[in-house]
Amino acid sequence: MLPSEPIGDGRAETGRPGRKGPSRPWVGGLLTGLLYVQVAWILVYTLLDVPFVEALGAWNYVGNGSLTVVVAMLGRAWRGAPYTRPTSASRI
Repeated sequence: MLPSEPIGDGRAETGRPGRKGPSRPWVGGLLTGLLYVQVAWILVYTLLDVPFVEALGAWNYVGNGSLTVVVAMLGRAWRGAPYTRPTSASRI
């Protein structure tokens, strides 16, 4: 096989079998946004007296725990771009 020919055995650009390409950009944005919502929610519940948040009572912890599970699942599903080692030619 010539070096210019594509690898046809299902490998991604990383060369590892079964490895998919990077995730879509919205996955990282959603992950970050939900993490900020989660932190803000627990801080509002524990530090401030907001009537509709106080009315939920202990259900605030259930909702926050649910967001924790969703953020953890998104974190496991997110795939960044493959790492490329810098070369000596890339140094300034």
